Amino acid sequence: MKMKLNENYVLKTVAGTPVVVPVGEAVKNIKGMITLNGPAEVIWKALEQGEDFEEIVARLKSEYDAPEDVLRNDLTAFLDKLESYKILEK
Repeated sequence: MKMKLNENYVLKTVAGTPVVVPVGEAVKNIKGMITLNGPAEVIWKALEQGEDFEEIVARLKSEYDAPEDVLRNDLTAFLDKLESYKILEK
């Protein structure tokens, strides 16, 4: 499945914390920044590199000691949330 991040959202680090900042037209949709936790930052960076769902699952498996089904469910939930905010296009 081809996934693409909306170019109007950029990942920045503020005071050591990864945050997604809306720019341009996206400022109308989201006020402020979205703070990401560690796994969410890993997923965001993977999406920036054009990785697909299975590649992201593999990346998460290599970085986190969690059952694969949990990683898949959490990844799906995060991607769905990004899509609902129009940050991700599937």
